[in-house]
Amino acid sequence: MAEHDTSALSNAPTKRRRKARPQPAEVELLLTELRGLPGTAPSLPEALALRDSGWLLVVAYCRISCDRHRRDGHGVEDQARHCARIAARHRMIIVHRYVDNDKSASKIGVTRPDFDAMLEALKDGATRAGYPIDGVICVSDDRLYRDVRTYQRFLKCFTAHPSRAYADELGTYNLYKEDAARRGLLGAAASRTESKKQQQRAKLNHRARADRGEPVASRRPFGWNSDRITLHPSESEVVRQGVWSFLAGKTLTAVTHDFVASGHLSSLGNPWQRQTVKQILRNPRICGYRKLHGELVRGPDGYPVVGQWNPIVSPEEWQAVADMLDQKRHAGGWDKAGGHLHEHGRYLLTGLVRCGRPSAQGQTCNAPMHGHPSDKSYVYRCRLALDGGCGRVSRQGPAVDDLITQYALDILDRQDTLGARLTAPWPGEHRLELARQQKSLLQEQWYAEEISDALYFSQLTSEEAELKRLVNEQKVWTAGQQSVRHPHVDAQTAWNRTSLREKREILSGLLDSVTILPGTKGSHRFEPATVVPVWRDLGSPSLGG
Repeated sequence: MAEHDTSALSNAPTKRRRKARPQPAEVELLLTELRGLPGTAPSLPEALALRDSGWLLVVAYCRISCDRHRRDGHGVEDQARHCARIAARHRMIIVHRYVDNDKSASKIGVTRPDFDAMLEALKDGATRAGYPIDGVICVSDDRLYRDVRTYQRFLKCFTAHPSRAYADELGTYNLYKEDAARRGLLGAAASRTESKKQQQRAKLNHRARADRGEPVASRRPFGWNSDRITLHPSESEVVRQGVWSFLAGKTLTAVTHDFVASGHLSSLGNPWQRQTVKQILRNPRICGYRKLHGELVRGPDGYPVVGQWNPIVSPEEWQAVADMLDQKRHAGGWDKAGGHLHEHGRYLLTGLVRCGRPSAQGQTCNAPMHGHPSDKSYVYRCRLALDGGCGRVSRQGPAVDDLITQYALDILDRQDTLGARLTAPWPGEHRLELARQQKSLLQEQWYAEEISDALYFSQLTSEEAELKRLVNEQKVWTAGQQSVRHPHVDAQTAWNRTSLREKREILSGLLDSVTILPGTKGSHRFEPATVVPVWRDLGSPSLGG
C-alpha cells in the first residue's frame, strides 16, 4: 500500500481564528435574557399544578467575580446551564434567575443588585411574576456568599418561609437544621480566609515583579508591541509627539485631537478621549518607570526601578508632564489644596441624568450629564465627544429638578413613606450595629480557630446579652415613636425641610436614572416629555409621560 505524503499537511501554515469579542450591548442583551423567568419555564397555572404533584419551584443565582478578560458573560451563562441540570436532577423547576456578572462577593463596597433582589423575593415568598419560591439553586456556596455576615443575611431570608430546599452541585441541604447553619458559617469563614490569602499572594507577586522591572500589564499598553517590551513604531511616535506638544504649550484637548488625527485607536480599540490620553501621559511607563499604589517603585538604593521595556521619553520629560497635569487638576472640580469642592454634589440629579440622544448607528448616547452654571442658573449638559459623550444635549437644570421632584413626591405622598424616611433614627442604632459586628467577628475568629473554645463561649454569653438588651431598647423606642407619629406627613412639607444630601439619597432609592431626550430644534421652551425617569420597580409607568 502506497504511503500518503503528509509533509505538505504538516508544513502548511495553520491560522487560528480568534472569536470576535462581543459588543457591550450584546453582552447586556445576553444578561437580560438570562435574568428573570426562563423561556422554558411553565406558565404560573401549569407551575402550580406541577408543584401540587411534587415538583419544587426554585430560583437560581449565578455570579462571576471577574468578566473583564473576555467580557462576554460566558461565566454566568455556563452557571445558568449547570443550574438547569441540577434542577432536573432534583425535580425542581427554575422560575427565576438572578444574575450578577463581574461582581465580587468578597470586596468591600461592591453591591450585588440581583443578590439583594433575590433576598427580597425570599422574604416575600414569591417572585415578581407571582411564582412561589420553594428553594434556591446555585452551582456552589461561594457564588452566594464569601463572608459570615452575607451568609447570615441569606439564611435569614431563606428561612423566612418553611420547608424550602437548597441545592448545589453536591446535593440538597436542609438549611433549617443547626448543623447546616454551622456548615454554612464554617464555609463562609473558610472562604473569607482563603480570599484574604489569595489577595495577599497576588499583592506579593505583583510587588516582586515590579521590583524586578518586569512588565505586569494585563493587556498591551498603547505604544508597545504585544510583548509589552519593544516599541510599536507608529504608536510610540504618537505618544512621544503628544508629550512634546504638551510641554510646548498645547492643551490636553489639542493633544487628544492629535491622537485622533493619527488614525490609531486605543489599545482596547476605542476612540480617544481626553481622560484616556491623560492617563497615558501621566503613566511613568512611558519613561521606563512604574508606580505601585500611587508611588514610584524604588530599589534599595532609593532610585526608581528601571523596567525591562523600552521607554518612549526621558524621565525628565515625563516628570514635567506629570507636574503640569497635577497643577491643572483643580480646574476639574478640585480645589488647589487637593480637597473636593462639593463632596455630595452641587446639583440634585448629579449621577442620575443621562443623555438620550440617538447616534447615526441607532444607539443611544447614554453618557452621564453633569450640572454646569449658566448665566441665570444652571443646566444639565452631556459630556463632550472627547469625554465619551456627544456634547449635543443640554436642559434647564431647575426645570428638570422640579419635574422629577414632583413625580417623586406624588409617589411618596401616595405611599405615605417620606415621613417614615425622614423620621429621626433610634439614637442607639450605632451601638446595636457595633454589637452585631462584634458578635460576627467573634464567630469568624472561632471558626477560623483564632481563639479557643473557652474564650469564645465566655465572650459569646456577654455579647448576646448586650445584643438582646439593645434590641429590646430599640423596640420600646420604636413603639413610643409610632404612638406619637402623625398619621400622615405631607410630602412637600417634609421635602422642603430636607437637606440636599438627603434628597439625593431618597431619589437614588427611587430612580435608576433620568434620560434627557433631544428637544424640538430651535425651541427654547422646556418640554417635560423629553425628561424620562426610569423608576426602580415602582409600578408607575405613567409618570414622566
